[in-house]
Amino acid sequence: MRIGNGNAMPIYLNAPTSAKDEGVQTEQAGKAEEAADSQDESIHISMEGRKKLQEESEDPKDKLPPHIKEMIKAIERLIEMIEAAEEALAEAKEASYPDDDTKRDVLDMHQNQVNSLEFARHDAIKGLQEAMKEAGVSEPGIIAELMR
Repeated sequence: MRIGNGNAMPIYLNAPTSAKDEGVQTEQAGKAEEAADSQDESIHISMEGRKKLQEESEDPKDKLPPHIKEMIKAIERLIEMIEAAEEALAEAKEASYPDDDTKRDVLDMHQNQVNSLEFARHDAIKGLQEAMKEAGVSEPGIIAELMR
């Protein structure tokens, strides 16, 4: 007989007294553990707890005013553009060119594009911070996520 739950170390009553009994006891213990593992472990939550859990699990962006949501989408698009520009820069670095001047010009162009997009993202985040402040929205996690 096994005493205890699945998380604690089980205690077996009627411990084996001989090597022959030990094999039977081990087999029975294995079957008991399999049965315990296959049982459904359910959790009961009160209605108040369920409401609180739903409120906490909601995305903080869902509660934002529409103009701030649009600003966030624009910044996310800028981030995607930055990533694409960085990939293009990496590919340009690996490409072969007829001469060093051409390579330098192409790399400068790609680097300038990345820099320009980074400045635009920075300015957009500043504008978002101001808009959030004016709207009385305090969600620093949103700003931190966009500054990654």
